[in-house]
Amino acid sequence: MEKHISKKKTVFSNPLLWLFVIPLLMFGVGRLYFRVTDGFRIAHISSDFTFDPRWETRQLSHKEQATVDEILSQDFTYLGKGCQSYVFLSEDGEHVIKFLKYQRFRPQFYFYWLSFIPAVENSLNYRLKKKKFKRENLFRSWRTAFDNLPEETGLVYVHLNKTSHLDKQLTIYDKVGLKYTLNIDDMEFLIQKKATMICPMLDTMMAEGKEKEAKTILSELIQMVTSEYHRGFADNDHALMQNTGVYHGKPIHVDVGQFVKDDAMRDPSLYYQELFNKTWKFRVWLKEKHPDLLAHIDQELLNEMGEEFYTIQFIPKER
Repeated sequence: MEKHISKKKTVFSNPLLWLFVIPLLMFGVGRLYFRVTDGFRIAHISSDFTFDPRWETRQLSHKEQATVDEILSQDFTYLGKGCQSYVFLSEDGEHVIKFLKYQRFRPQFYFYWLSFIPAVENSLNYRLKKKKFKRENLFRSWRTAFDNLPEETGLVYVHLNKTSHLDKQLTIYDKVGLKYTLNIDDMEFLIQKKATMICPMLDTMMAEGKEKEAKTILSELIQMVTSEYHRGFADNDHALMQNTGVYHGKPIHVDVGQFVKDDAMRDPSLYYQELFNKTWKFRVWLKEKHPDLLAHIDQELLNEMGEEFYTIQFIPKER
């Protein structure tokens, strides 16, 4: 007698279902990878750029070169990421090294795959031009900051062209502890003093009764920024709270991605407005958290601007 064996169907035997499940699984794995690693890969900090004289920075003194050599002799561990770079901390905790996140300056891979389509090719060319413009502005800002404002930015070294003189293999550890060895001559990077962000620093100082020291930092911050304007330099990023740190009691710019040289900024009619805009949100925060510090920074702004301080209105920056 012939037996009939029926195959029991399950929901997973439906091939149409897998058309939805597989992409969802891939997306989930991708998001998990990104969360665990912050998206860091060596390919994302590597480039094939050739020498460009525009990105040559000032020559280091013997003392500066010795400092750079000492810093690069240490291992670095993953600290975090910003909009433009991955950040690694030195063994001694005194310095960070920042590598550009080149994936932000490259079109997505599918534009290349579909570039045989004229409309996609046009979009690809537009994006390549736009991203090159952004990357070159960033390089220009890094060079400007290092060549002219090393004390204000805490920059120890900026390396934007491939070289051979460093002659070092740098060891870094990513977010999950994986070890990588980099030929540092082949990388674009900056070395900067490791600062504590200004708002947490002020919170701590005020909690410890160090109001006088906190006021000194605010005075030096206003003096630093106005001094830059007087010399024709400006940081076009107005996110003062997010971009300012304190290193050994001195304020420094942590983010150096939007510095420009513009002699027009020497004009008080321009930089008063810029200074007011730049400090606006910071002053709102001080008003809520530390009113005594707000009164102090307002006095510093009054000293710089005179009575005009009372008439200036905050103007949001256009994007």
